[in-house]
Amino acid sequence: MSKEYTHIKANGIRNELKELRKAVDKLTHAIIEIHIAQTTKHDTNYDNDGYSSGNDKLCQCQNE
Repeated sequence: MSKEYTHIKANGIRNELKELRKAVDKLTHAIIEIHIAQTTKHDTNYDNDGYSSGNDKLCQCQNE
């Protein structure tokens, strides 16, 4: 195995790792956005007393 071949292969692996990191960052950001959206929706659906505004008497802890 020549030194040049090893160097090219290492650069290719390094580039693949960069792409994987970018993909993981995008997925992480999407998961955080979904979590924030669900948390915001959950907070607006319940009053301070723990019951939903639809008066169905479900406790917040049952939906967590």
